Parts: sequence; structure tokens; C-alpha cells
Amino acid sequence: MRGNQGSKISARQQAIVQLVRQRGFATIEAMAEDFGVSAQTIRRDIIELSQRNLLERYHGGAGLPTGRDRLAYSSRRVRNAAEKSRIAAMVAAEIPNGASLFLDIGTTTEAVAEALVGHRELRVITNHIGVVTLFCERTDFEVMLPGGMVRNRDRAITGEATSEFLRRFRVEFGIFGVGAIDRDGHLLDYDYRDVQVSRTAMEVARKRFVVIDSSKFFGDAMMHLAHVAEIDALFTDAPPPEAIAEQLARHNVSLFTAPPEPAKAGESP
Repeated sequence: MRGNQGSKISARQQAIVQLVRQRGFATIEAMAEDFGVSAQTIRRDIIELSQRNLLERYHGGAGLPTGRDRLAYSSRRVRNAAEKSRIAAMVAAEIPNGASLFLDIGTTTEAVAEALVGHRELRVITNHIGVVTLFCERTDFEVMLPGGMVRNRDRAITGEATSEFLRRFRVEFGIFGVGAIDRDGHLLDYDYRDVQVSRTAMEVARKRFVVIDSSKFFGDAMMHLAHVAEIDALFTDAPPPEAIAEQLARHNVSLFTAPPEPAKAGESP
């Protein structure tokens, strides 16, 4: 027997694994608060869980190990799916036929891609293999896929090679998903490689749209991507908290809030 490989993990460690599977990433600080223990205790748990290949250690938190988190992405696709579809419809209404655009990775941007299928003659750069597959059904779309590292869990292409490819272009619209937005208007994400690619794409886009469902307001992502002052519009499914709304208004960012889903027959309004 080697190390603790033969022993069972604790109930708290089981809960940590479940939490990370639900979120895709969790910070040490958030987990320490959730479980009522010290940050050092959570660090020790993460070290043990990473040794068992149940989690992967990152600076400041833990994520799912490579190759093990495909289910997590599938789960995120269906979570808040109706809200993401309503957000996507608003974005699609702002994109004219024949436009050039960059489409970021993420489940909300994937919903945007589905809403754009009815457009004509779009010229698209994306690092999302799922979006490429979807858009290839439209023979009048020009679709460019950069090189780089392919990440199993979400079919994303990321890394420095991806950023280098993007620097060759200029597009009319950049559509970005983020992991969270904080009360000071900072747009945050989980993986530094994704942030690097998204940051480059922001630099080459004339208009920058951010899509975010309301569950991510004040979320626990910790990698800084940008500030709302650097974007043109934010699309979401519910009015943001007052602090975020104030930041958007202060920096003249257009706010698009999706109308609520119509009540089904027999349901109370």
C-alpha cells in the first residue's frame, strides 16, 4: 500500500469532490467558509485528493482532473439552460448577417452559437470545437479554428498558440463568457490559459459583448480577465445586483436583460 491510497476519504473530502464536480472549480477560501474549517485544512484535503487523482490542484483552489470532467461540462450545459437560451436570443438579435466575430468557450456562448445558426454568411473565429461542429452545418459560414491545446472536458482549444493565432485578426464582435462578475465590476474566470486567450480576443474585437447568467453574479472565480469598463454590453437573464448595475451605468455599458420565460398553460403568472 502506498501513502493513503488504501484508506477511505473523509465525509468532508467527499463533499469537496462533489462541490468541485458541480462548479468545475472552487477556491480554497470559498470551501473553507462552506465547510467551516481553516484554509490550511482545505489545502491538506486538496493535496490528498489530488494524490488520489480525484481533484487537480491549482493556485488558490481545485478543479477536476484532466479527462475526468466531461460530465461536469455536460451538467453545466443543462443547468440554467432556459436562461442561457433567452440570453442567446438577445445576443443574436444584435449580430447582423455577414458579420465577423469571435465566439469564446463556455456553455452560454454555445447557446449563442445555436441562436446564430439562422444567420447568413457569418465569419467566425472560435476556440470551441463544439461551436465549429455546429456551424459547419451552415455552408455559407466561414469558420476558423485556432491551434493550441485541446482540453477534454469542454472541447476548448487554449494556450499561447491560440492567442498567437488570434492576434492576426480583427473582428467586429467578440462574445465572451465569464465565470463571475464581482461588485466592483471585475470580470473573472477560472483558468489562466482561458483568460489569456479571452484577453487577446478582447484586444482584436471592435465591440465586446459579455454573456452571463445571473447565477454567476458574485461567483467564486478568481482570475481577473477585464473590467466592465472595457466592454460594450452585458447580456443576462435577470437584473444584476445594485453594485454591478452601478458599475455598468458608470461606464456606459449597455445592459440587456432577457424577459422572463412565459408561463406554461395552467401555471400561475
